[in-house]
Amino acid sequence: MESFEPLLQELGAIKWLLVFIAAGVALIAATFFFLAVNIIAVMKENRRGNSSQSKHAELEDLLASGQSTAAKFTAMEWVAAQPRRPEAHWALAKAHYQLGELSEAKQVLTGLLKVAPEEHYRVDAWLELLESEFSQKRPKSVE
Repeated sequence: MESFEPLLQELGAIKWLLVFIAAGVALIAATFFFLAVNIIAVMKENRRGNSSQSKHAELEDLLASGQSTAAKFTAMEWVAAQPRRPEAHWALAKAHYQLGELSEAKQVLTGLLKVAPEEHYRVDAWLELLESEFSQKRPKSVE
C-alpha cells in the first residue's frame, strides 16, 4: 500500500498540470476568437471606406462634368445605403444645388445637421448661400 502513495501524489500533480493546460488552451482560444472578430470588423469597415471613397470620386466627377441628374440619383443611392455618412449628404445637396432645386438642397443640409451636428460650420455657410439665392429668385413686389 505504501508503494501507491507516491503514484497517487504524481497523479494529483498531473491532474493540476492538465487543469492549467486546459485553462491555457481556453484562454488562447478566447484570444483567437476575440482577434478574429475584430479583424473581420476592421475588414468590413475598410471595405465600406473604400466603397465610400469610390462613390465620392464618382460623384465629384459627375458634378464636375455637369451631369447633375446622374449625380443626384447616385447620391440618393449612397444616402440610402449609408445614411450616417456626411459625404453622401453633401454630394446630394450639391447635386440639388446644381439642378437649381434649392429647397431640396436646404432639406438635405438640415438633415445633415441631424446626422452630423459637427458639420454645422460648413452647413451654416451653405444655408446662408441658399437663403441669399432664394431672396434673389423670389418675385419682387409690385408697387
